[in-house]
Amino acid sequence: MKLDKKDQQILGILDWNARTLVTKIAKLTRLNKDVVRYRIKNLEKKGIINGYYALINTHKLGYMTVRIYFDLININKNIEERLINYLDKKFRASYIFTIDGEYQLGIISWEKSVFKLNEKLKNLKNNFGNHINKEVLSIFTILNHYQRKIFETSKEEISLKEEKILELKTTDIKILKELSKNARISSMELHKKLKIPQTTIIHRIRELEKSRIILGYRAKINIEKLGYENFFLEVYTEKGRSLNEIESYSKNHKNCIYTDYVFPGADIEIETEFQSKLELLNFIKELKERFKLIKKIKYWSTLDYRKMSYLPEGL
Repeated sequence: MKLDKKDQQILGILDWNARTLVTKIAKLTRLNKDVVRYRIKNLEKKGIINGYYALINTHKLGYMTVRIYFDLININKNIEERLINYLDKKFRASYIFTIDGEYQLGIISWEKSVFKLNEKLKNLKNNFGNHINKEVLSIFTILNHYQRKIFETSKEEISLKEEKILELKTTDIKILKELSKNARISSMELHKKLKIPQTTIIHRIRELEKSRIILGYRAKINIEKLGYENFFLEVYTEKGRSLNEIESYSKNHKNCIYTDYVFPGADIEIETEFQSKLELLNFIKELKERFKLIKKIKYWSTLDYRKMSYLPEGL
């Protein structure tokens, strides 16, 4: 689906700050406020924007970011749906996504205890062990978000990394839960929904941003509708060298949207969005030519996000 320049501008703004007011978007795009509202509604109606969420600093709340890939066997559509439902409702994963590659399913879950995580995995295997051939678990140490440069040229980034743990107030938890469901909800709507004074809500949101518990607000953009496909790369280098250079190069590349570091796993991981597999292969060739210490690059594509939330389920 081809978008005109104004729609691309609006997507670029909402991609990086989903709470941007219509009046500000109108000023930045030089459009009438009503036209901006209409265009946003139209992008939502077409399924290009599927919602808005707060980017919550889970590390600051005492959670580990855990990712698990599953290699599935003896699977059919019915079993797959039951497994995904279990991962959502019982395992309480925050991200659930299907993959085309070595693994077929992946989750991201925020966990405070390795013992509780182990118990959750045991229960999962008790219910679906006959359909899980292998699982691979990694813990994120750093996750860097980049603004999509296919909409707007930018070098901004948001990093999720180790930070001092803070305790949340009950009011803050209520606000975070609502913002994680709809980051564009107004302070007046939050006041009506939560029965908390609007001035308190505005103050608490500012404090959550100031303390880096809220790192930002992003739009859920369906890149497939725009002709792009998501590809995930695992990069292995000689003795873990050239990582800063690879990260910097990825940050400035038009098609890179994340870099991260995990253990155990690759030396650095890169998430990308390309319009074809040929573009991806050219990018991989470019990486190998530019960084001679790269030993190996593995890649696969993300087919579909079945669930996406930055709110830990146990919060």
